[in-house]
Amino acid sequence: MALHSPQYIFGDFSPDEFNQFFVTPRSSVEVEISRRVTLEKLPPVLVLHLKRFVYEKTGGCQKLIKNIEYPVDLEISKELLSPGVKNKNFKCHRTYRLFAVVYHHGNSATGGHYTTDVFQIGLNGWLRIDDQTVKVINQYQVVKPTAERTAYLLYYRRVDLL
Repeated sequence: MALHSPQYIFGDFSPDEFNQFFVTPRSSVEVEISRRVTLEKLPPVLVLHLKRFVYEKTGGCQKLIKNIEYPVDLEISKELLSPGVKNKNFKCHRTYRLFAVVYHHGNSATGGHYTTDVFQIGLNGWLRIDDQTVKVINQYQVVKPTAERTAYLLYYRRVDLL
């Protein structure tokens, strides 16, 4: 699965999420309805929380172990912007660059370990932080999914603000 499409960012629906038919209570007339998700303003920092846990009705929880590909540069499509701001945002205002990833290690929501990869501007490179251990890594190690560490939070900064 790849984090390149609006459908993935906002769920398994397009910006026009769904078309359904609704019967009005008064007239019993069937009308078509739809819901649309749009953005009014793009934030300077975009944090994407990847759904990694499914909670069951019985109170249990399962971790979703899926390799998810995510880009270093993420462009927010114009189709996700509201009509009032669609043409006011240049491409640079809609483009984000990854600067941190938080990973969850472990198989349950009640336990595990968190680590992070952070882009360090002075180094012009990536650092992997695991408790007191800090080591330099390359960008490929950040975006390459592995079974033992699954991305949980993605932090992007708008490129026009770099």
